[in-house]
Amino acid sequence: MAEVNLKRLLKTRLETISQTQISRNAHQGINVFHDMKRLLPEHIVDVVFDVGANIGQWSEELAFRLPESRIYAFEPVSATFRELRRNTARIEGIICEQLALGSDVGRGEMALEADSDMCYLRGKGSTCGDGARSEYVEVGTIDEFCHSRDIEHIAYLKIDTEGGDLEVLRGAARMLETQSIDLVQVEAGMNPSNTRHVPFELLKELLQSKGYFLFGIYEQVREWPEGKPYLRRANPVFVSKTLGNSCVGAK
Repeated sequence: MAEVNLKRLLKTRLETISQTQISRNAHQGINVFHDMKRLLPEHIVDVVFDVGANIGQWSEELAFRLPESRIYAFEPVSATFRELRRNTARIEGIICEQLALGSDVGRGEMALEADSDMCYLRGKGSTCGDGARSEYVEVGTIDEFCHSRDIEHIAYLKIDTEGGDLEVLRGAARMLETQSIDLVQVEAGMNPSNTRHVPFELLKELLQSKGYFLFGIYEQVREWPEGKPYLRRANPVFVSKTLGNSCVGAK
């Protein structure tokens, strides 16, 4: 008993000093790749869509972790796309597409912010102001793109479009309804004062109606502009019912 108490005391002091939690069990919601490996061990991540790829940060990380994946990196803004292509030119498996994705096919106007990762597509799904410079871009849908490229299945769909995530999902209605996308990552607003991102509740409602359920909530960011202690945004990940049912009993 004394040995057990000593171990607990040492663990508590180490956690206090390091400001971390020590546990033999992995905590879900910290790293999505670790959670996928642990909870979806048979899942093969072969085709990935990075919608709102910016200069390729996420695509590069995924290519490092899963070098066998084929990653389609979508970035519509010309200057940002050029940088994306330069950054990923030597990485096998990343396919750069200069295209915005939304709910309809056509042309759209991108508002250009000072930070390239803050640009957004004006119009439906955008709740931002109109003071920024702009650039006209080609807009497609996931359903149309998959049909034109003979892509029947997406293992992981990541969306980060600064307020346009719901429109991107609406443009993937066929793929979602047929459970042809395994995992969906979106960027969600987590409180009413965040008008830049789509509210979590709306994204959850749409995805649940298509048979997708919450897998985990990642990259939680508090309301830093106002210094508030509650969440501003997060990256929820949803898993298809089909994939979830095939992994019943995962540890």
